[in-house]
Amino acid sequence: MNLTSRSELIEILQKNNIFLKKSLGQNFLVDKNILKKIIDALEISKEDTILEVGCGVGTLTLELAKRSKRVIGVEIDKRFKPILENLLKDYPNTEIIFEDIMKIDLSKIVTPPYKLAGNLPYYISGSFLGEYFQKGPYASLMVIMLQKEMAERLTSSPGNKKYSPLSILLHITYSYEVISKVPPSCFFPAPEVESVILRLKLNPKLDKIHNKELFFKLLKESFSQRRKFLLNNLQRAFPEIDWKTLFTELNIDSKIRAEDLSPEDYITLSNKAFALWKD
Repeated sequence: MNLTSRSELIEILQKNNIFLKKSLGQNFLVDKNILKKIIDALEISKEDTILEVGCGVGTLTLELAKRSKRVIGVEIDKRFKPILENLLKDYPNTEIIFEDIMKIDLSKIVTPPYKLAGNLPYYISGSFLGEYFQKGPYASLMVIMLQKEMAERLTSSPGNKKYSPLSILLHITYSYEVISKVPPSCFFPAPEVESVILRLKLNPKLDKIHNKELFFKLLKESFSQRRKFLLNNLQRAFPEIDWKTLFTELNIDSKIRAEDLSPEDYITLSNKAFALWKD
């Protein structure tokens, strides 16, 4: 069975009376070269546990099962259950959980060290990654496929209009590289936009944060009104802290906006604020 064959994929879907749902972002990879790039980027060993987000018909799942110690897949659409069960019947090292990934506590299904892979649909990618970066448990390596727009949001740098709390959370948790751009023609059905494969390697700076709850809230409030100065946003959200003095002490321009401050400066600002908050 060649799951990267468009004709075979269509035959499998028709045989199981499955009509793909655009609302779930069901665009399946039908390019063996792109599949190989994902596999190679994961650097899989026989000792690896891999969490796959969104199994679909099992194109990637099968390749992971062949190469790793254990595969835990999460798939929201139960219609794919008979296809996956048949495909993976000879691989007892696989476990497929038919549930919404946003309703799962990842710490209940996987423990580090592990790797994470998946083609993340646009409708959940931002919320899933935002939750993941804050709560973990963190994969040592992630290889994920995202729509180009989301990938740009995620990897944007200070000064960029797309720079956001999500960008900052990525930069303090992982280093990243772009593995490949993926044109719409590599999927069935073809989406309207280009996708990007990102490889994220754990490089945590989270340990430098003295109070994560305050840090995450500070990020949210900093970007709550992007057109306003960062100082104004923080004064409104945390009136008990003398932000003017803090900005002067850290040599931060009082007229800077949230999108212009680096991830490292957000950590420093949060830690200084926490010290004052405690006092």
